[in-house]
Amino acid sequence: MNIISCFVFAAAIGSLIAGKKIGNKAILFGGLCGLIPAADWLVSLLFNVPISENIRGGVTHSFVFCLLFAPVLGWALHKYVDRTCSFLRWANLALWCMVSHCLYDSLTIDGVAFLEPFSHHRFALSVLSNVDIIGLIPLAVAFVGALILKDWHHKVMISWFGGFLFVLYVSFTFLNKLSVHSQFEQSLDEKDIRYSRVDVYPVSGSLFLWNCIAQDRDGFWMGYRSNLSKNDFDINLVLRNDYYLFELEDNQKIKQIEAYTRYYYGVEPKSSHSVLLHDLRYGKDGLKSDAPFARTYEIDFSSELVIERK
Repeated sequence: MNIISCFVFAAAIGSLIAGKKIGNKAILFGGLCGLIPAADWLVSLLFNVPISENIRGGVTHSFVFCLLFAPVLGWALHKYVDRTCSFLRWANLALWCMVSHCLYDSLTIDGVAFLEPFSHHRFALSVLSNVDIIGLIPLAVAFVGALILKDWHHKVMISWFGGFLFVLYVSFTFLNKLSVHSQFEQSLDEKDIRYSRVDVYPVSGSLFLWNCIAQDRDGFWMGYRSNLSKNDFDINLVLRNDYYLFELEDNQKIKQIEAYTRYYYGVEPKSSHSVLLHDLRYGKDGLKSDAPFARTYEIDFSSELVIERK
């Protein structure tokens, strides 16, 4: 779903940049350029690369990559697709369509490392889930409108209108997140739970439901909250159990996974030679306390292999 959103977002931008000159080619190749940053995900999918070897949202999502690769794409598109569109316009299209993908992903839970390879810090506003159908709708409106409308001015208007609706939606989810964050902190204080940090994350497929996490010295207090409900938080403690990882404390793959989860993880043994590391930001597959975690990594001590399990 994230890939579809990035494609239609970039396609609408491509239409704005070069649609007047080359028509629907700008929409198609704008969308395709918008998928370029997902090359890391495609590589891991096609060649079964372990997640520990290829954390998504890394170097291909950086501004450095976009700036360096845009002229290459611009040259190729100018030479092989349409010479009536200048090299500079093609390069400009490639740059902003790739950047649009990075900006979209920065709104999700995973976030992106904008400054790779100079900094591994990930920027994540965490207001959109990885499966956000509602956020896709205004982008799809802009895409379909730009594709089927004949008049250039109408194409521009529908693209800007779709973009405006998307910004409104993101603003709404951001304000919704701030409200839930404040309510969660208040509930923790009322329960006299001491915590060092608090975060809330969107739940896939839901507009108002949020996964709330508060860290204390033993682990994480977790619970779901909706602004539509007046009930108090039903929270449970998830122990961190990071002593299970002491054997691999110097392993760079494990450190990468820990940083990727923003250190919101819990560990439990699976066997005598493997453990399960749960990414708590994604909550559970269901609202019951005994539901399985939505995103888990299996770590094998003997091979030091990390496998993502869903």
